[in-house]
Amino acid sequence: MSPTTVKAFIVMPAFNEGDGIHGFLSRLKQHVHTLSAEHFANFHWTLLVVNDGSKDNTEECLKRASRELSDGRVTVSYASLLRNFGHQPALLAGLRTAAVRGADFVITLDADGEHPIGLIREIVEHWQGGAQIVHTSRLPDERLSMFKRRSSSLYYSLLRKFGHLDIGSGMADYKLWDGSLLRQVKSYLNTCGSTRAFASWLVPQAPVVFYRQEVVEGRVSRFTFVKMVSLAINGLVRYSDFPIRLAFYIGTCALGVGFLYFVFAIVAHLLGETIPGWTSIMAMVVFFGGVQCFLLGIYGEYFLRNLFRTTLPTFVVKRESSSSTDASAGTTRAQSYSERSSTTVKDSEYRA
Repeated sequence: MSPTTVKAFIVMPAFNEGDGIHGFLSRLKQHVHTLSAEHFANFHWTLLVVNDGSKDNTEECLKRASRELSDGRVTVSYASLLRNFGHQPALLAGLRTAAVRGADFVITLDADGEHPIGLIREIVEHWQGGAQIVHTSRLPDERLSMFKRRSSSLYYSLLRKFGHLDIGSGMADYKLWDGSLLRQVKSYLNTCGSTRAFASWLVPQAPVVFYRQEVVEGRVSRFTFVKMVSLAINGLVRYSDFPIRLAFYIGTCALGVGFLYFVFAIVAHLLGETIPGWTSIMAMVVFFGGVQCFLLGIYGEYFLRNLFRTTLPTFVVKRESSSSTDASAGTTRAQSYSERSSTTVKDSEYRA
């Protein structure tokens, strides 16, 4: 591989995809071969599938694909997780693996064939133009259920309103990450909550490529309602101040209402309109109830500043105007500043 070769990675989480994964990888290989021949002559492509604890023959199919489909321009490899961790952890494992292997950029997409591979050329051209992250966004499809479309729209609306994120409806995990950026933030990936929200927070106003989802007829989505709610909560709690500050607002209001009710109880006692003991009980309940809510809000502010904020990178370097050697050293230094010891999916938990 020459020094000018671009290391292009395509990362795909897969769970129980044994029936179609070999055929999909074959089509994807032919597509990137065509791209290399016509547009990206100095690219070497690595198709990295993260087998997320599949119960079927997915791993055997990946072994066969790795032997049969790899050639001089395309390498097919896989990483098998110890068990089924879920889509997001599998995606993070693939991103971390690609970053460690020195990827110049990483494209993430699903292995079920519903993300159109025809967008790859346009996505890469945005990267060649200087984009650090390139999003894709799914256009509304009438074949999807009304609930799926409405819930998706609601999720992104809440993220925009309360998380102040530049994220549009239909944003997918089908996106491109610049390799140098990914190496700077890879230690934060395990606490990012949602890669979609994290990417939008990291690079606001990144280019977006729109597409129509290639819905596979008869295929039942594994992204269940429970998983949708979990992803939504992760994104909102992670990137929005509103939920934690809500306790502070409620506590402040409760303290004010409690004070007014305290005054009312004293006045009622002085007017002789209460039974013995009622005034003291009500005064204690409303006062200490309001104080507790207020203090919970204060604690929430401390958590917000000292816990949540420290699990996002303080800064990320876009580019440096130094020699390649110095820039490489600078990237290493930036990594050392951002490294954290806690991980959800450790590097040792997957194997190539």
